[in-house]
Formats: sequence, structure tokens, C-alpha cells
Amino acid sequence: MSIWKESIQMTEPGDGRVSPLFQAHHVVITLILVGEHPPLGRYELRSNLTIGEGSIRTLIERLTQSGYIAPYERKGQKLTTKGERAFNMIMKSIPMGMYLDLKRLVLHRYAYVSIVKGLASKIVDGMRQRDEAIICGGYDNAGATTLVMRNGLLVIPPKDIEASSVDENDASLIMSSLKPEDNDTIIIGSAINGNLAREVSIAAAMTLF
Repeated sequence: MSIWKESIQMTEPGDGRVSPLFQAHHVVITLILVGEHPPLGRYELRSNLTIGEGSIRTLIERLTQSGYIAPYERKGQKLTTKGERAFNMIMKSIPMGMYLDLKRLVLHRYAYVSIVKGLASKIVDGMRQRDEAIICGGYDNAGATTLVMRNGLLVIPPKDIEASSVDENDASLIMSSLKPEDNDTIIIGSAINGNLAREVSIAAAMTLF
């Protein structure tokens, strides 16, 4: 089973029939964080996610039970062999994400930009990704802008308006920072704080899987 499907399963109610407060994108972001900065402790995770300490504990428990992470010398969590495979799958699909200082291509102060490789054909008009960001972050708190690379140009679907015509500086910054290729998708998550911007960017990107 892919990490995309299993991350959804981890959000389902447990024996107590109460759904955890974290969502599937929190699972994926946690694997990214642990994979990039092992060993990673609970308090470090708490400072990088928008969910509370109780949800962090449940998230760690479910990732441990599912065989993705394991404790390491009381210093935090590290990836298991299964976790490393999942991490590599995530990195192959979403190899890069970063905070960028964008102005006109976003609705909120903080912007986190993710590149999704080779799936631009799945983008219709970007509304699915925008809606996912709003669902995950809240209507007044977050949003998402979707761009695709077509014929060497960074464009906004569905009319394929060149992003540079909206803001040349924003488009140039994205191109130079992420270096997208044809058929790549750029998901800009924007929100009222940095952690939420990253979360909605990854949540929107996950709609493509």
C-alpha cells in the first residue's frame, strides 16, 4: 500500500471510535521532517506543525505502530526501513518545497511552494487544490494557487495565463528557486502562518495522488 493511501488510513477512528485531530498531510509532513532531520523529537515536531501536543503523540504512535518510525536513543524518532521507502517515494513525487516571499500570486502573508513532478496533466483548473487548502486551513486562514509548466512557460490553468503577466518577480523567483520542467506542477500554499502554509501546500499537492 502506498504512503498516500496509508496516511489516510492513519486518520481513521481507533478502537475508541474517535478520529484523531491530525490529517493525512500531517503524516506525510512528519515523515519528511523525520527523514530530513533525524532523530526528531516530539517538541521539535510540535514547533513545525499546527496540531496540539496530544495529536502529536497520537501521530507518533500511529506512525510507530505502522512501522514507519522508531525511537532512537531517547533523542527522538528516526525512520525505519519502511519509513525510508516511504520518504523516498514522497521525495520522488514532491522533491522540493520551500518558503518564498511572494506578493501577488498569494492571498496570505506566508507562502510555501511545493513542486510535484510530472503530473501537470492531472490539473484541470486548480480549484480542487484550492478547495483542499481551504478545507485543511480554514476559509479565512489559507488558500492555494496552482501553476503548471507547459512548453517552457509557467502558466495558471485553465486558460494558461503566464504567471509572469500577473507578477514577473513572483514568477521569476519560483522559476529560479524550484527550476520546474515541462509537466511539473507548482502548488503555492499561502496562510496566516508559516506552518499552516506548508501544510496546505502539501495537502493540495496530495490531491494529485
